[in-house]
Amino acid sequence: MKKWITVLLLIGVVASVSACSLPGEQETKTEVNIEAAPQEQQGGETAEKEQRKEEGQKDGQGMTKVFSDLMALKLPEGLEAQSSGSTNSKLIYSDKANQVKLEMLHDPEQRVTDEDIDMGRLKMRGIFEQQYEGVKLEWLKDETQQVHGKHIALNEVIVPSKAGDTYHLVAWAELAGAFLEIKFTCPADVKGEWQNAVHEMIDSIQM
Repeated sequence: MKKWITVLLLIGVVASVSACSLPGEQETKTEVNIEAAPQEQQGGETAEKEQRKEEGQKDGQGMTKVFSDLMALKLPEGLEAQSSGSTNSKLIYSDKANQVKLEMLHDPEQRVTDEDIDMGRLKMRGIFEQQYEGVKLEWLKDETQQVHGKHIALNEVIVPSKAGDTYHLVAWAELAGAFLEIKFTCPADVKGEWQNAVHEMIDSIQM
């Protein structure tokens, strides 16, 4: 009889110890999960950067895929991708001297069709002229052209300034049903070094 009482007491002690340890175990798990949350966020940011890095690699024909492989184009030599300011919907490139800048923006929230592009060019020219009101702009190109079956609107202009004239090329198109904008700027005195390469970039666009 004493033996059975001893066994029952031991079982009761073990059960009590197990019950007391449960809250501590739950707290430990909670702490681990809380600490893991920032790591998961950092992991997501790293994955986005790695995705942009992979997309930025040239293929055997010198074409670079961007915006989740929705578009490919031939980037001008001498431009490097900039991590600062770049996102999955906005890509920035510049030369080593930071005088030349290329920006590409794909806005999924701004829905457009391929047929809208030419009318958009006319509106954009008006906005450009308002932005530089009172300045005599030197227009080099104002047209809509077809590239691999897609309409691309182009405004190419030199903007005079006391600080130094600037060469601008702005292109608009529809990509996956949304607005695509490509902007290239550089000092006007080095336009000759970049203009042909920028035109080749536009002509190479595949969507």
